[in-house]
Amino acid sequence: MDRYLKRTSNSEENVEEPAQKKKREASIAWDHFNKTAEKTHGVCKYCGKAIRTLGNTTNLLNHLNHVHPDTVFYTNDSARKRKLDEMVLNMIAVDVQPFSCVEDEGFSALLKKMDPRYKLPSRTYLRDVCLPREYEKCKETLRGILNSVDHLALTTDLWTSRANEGYITITCHFISNNFKLESAILSTQHLLTPTNHTAANIAETIKSVLDDWAIAQKVVCLVSDNDASMKKACVSLKYKHLPCVAHTINLLVQDILKQPILEEILSKCKTVVSFFKRSSTAYAKFKAAQKTETPYGLVQEMPTRWNSVYEMIKRVILTNEYISVVLAVSHNAPSPLSAEEINVLKEISILLAPCADATLSVSTNTNVSISLIIPVICELFHKVNGFDFKTIEGIAAADYMKIRLRERLFAYETRTIPRIATILDPRFKKQGFLAQSNSEEAAKALQEELNSVMTTTPRPQPAPPTEEPTRFSFLKTKMETTVQSLRADSIILLRQHLEKGNQPEKCDPLAYWEMSTDEPFKKISKKFLCIPASSCESERLFSKAGQMISDRRTRLSPSVVDKLLFLNKNKNINKIKI
Repeated sequence: MDRYLKRTSNSEENVEEPAQKKKREASIAWDHFNKTAEKTHGVCKYCGKAIRTLGNTTNLLNHLNHVHPDTVFYTNDSARKRKLDEMVLNMIAVDVQPFSCVEDEGFSALLKKMDPRYKLPSRTYLRDVCLPREYEKCKETLRGILNSVDHLALTTDLWTSRANEGYITITCHFISNNFKLESAILSTQHLLTPTNHTAANIAETIKSVLDDWAIAQKVVCLVSDNDASMKKACVSLKYKHLPCVAHTINLLVQDILKQPILEEILSKCKTVVSFFKRSSTAYAKFKAAQKTETPYGLVQEMPTRWNSVYEMIKRVILTNEYISVVLAVSHNAPSPLSAEEINVLKEISILLAPCADATLSVSTNTNVSISLIIPVICELFHKVNGFDFKTIEGIAAADYMKIRLRERLFAYETRTIPRIATILDPRFKKQGFLAQSNSEEAAKALQEELNSVMTTTPRPQPAPPTEEPTRFSFLKTKMETTVQSLRADSIILLRQHLEKGNQPEKCDPLAYWEMSTDEPFKKISKKFLCIPASSCESERLFSKAGQMISDRRTRLSPSVVDKLLFLNKNKNINKIKI
């Protein structure tokens, strides 16, 4: 009885009144029929036939479906309805739209015009029915692909949403049977214990995801930032860990920019940019002074965005002429940069440029990047040592960079995975290393991989003996008793690879090994060249997740966030050839 009552209050007493019953929505059938005066029949607006209602609209809808099928909405179980629902959900996931977009007047009008028979599902139906259905379908497709893969690499990172909830994202990277580098997201979820960011908790969370996908034994390497907890988690999982090279280069740049000798000039540069960003009038004058239809803007430094200081300095140098003109006539403006200060900024820009190029090179997820790590560091080392700066600040910054470069980046040349990847890459081989001793160690590591692959690969069986008589029966005996040396075979293969001329820079190492007839090398290339040089793929998903968990959508459950990101990232999963 209580559920039919509501309580009202006034200054004297509480009075229970009958709750108003929610009015039932009229059936869509009445859009196509007129009720008779007796309300026992409906008269079809198209053919004029009177159909008995019997207290419901079943007969009316049956009439429409059989006689006027083009006038009614698709049934929920029709193939057309399911496909259109799937496409609406796909738009929400791929374009990062809220579920409530199905209630937007313009969107509803558009779809009604395109297909009047299609009725948009509710936001709850999309979230609770369509989303889990499409997620499971995509997940099974990806599961089938990963079952056919022998080796894969992981990237992972932790992040916090606008709703102040912590998440861990895990992506996987592998090489398909047609030698294409592929990547997919496995999971975005809370840690098993959300309030605990210890290495043990991180390891258990990663393990639970890998167990769900049944791929724990296929992981070659895990790439993440330099966080100590993540490194310890890899030790616990018994996986090789590779610190994200882009993150390490960024740490190197931050080391340089924190030098006291650069503090004053960088502070002044940021002050100038901030003035224009605050003053719309000054910014408009700045753009007008350039006298072009496509004037340059100014770039503000952002601590969380890599290379933002470099981009800020470059733009200030490029537009300093117009900056100075506007500052000279603006009220409460900072003083313009002097010629000496611009010279300092130019040398800082030159110093940071190779770091920006290196970051860009290793941040790709569509091309092989693991084999670029050591050559990129070599190039960075040679460029820094070739600079001939004139300003005190430029010289000091370059000298400090040489020291930190060794401390931050030289260790990569001693790691097994970058070593093998570099010497395996036909563009670099032994020539891609700074130290010859490291190239020799890389050759030994690749030799061991060849030994392992050739031991586990069945040898081609000799042709079956013929019935024809032979004059040299001793040959058959010798061939049957000869024990071929697998190690000797692998040594020959490695020597042949190293003695061949290096391929040009534009060569795609995956395309090169796909065309190769050396099966051991093909297998090793799939194992090592799938590893990304950076964890940028995980970090790219942060911005995508930030769009999903916006101020309008902070109440999205972790499960819904996981499914939406999964569909967003894995939208092209059906195109992967296994």
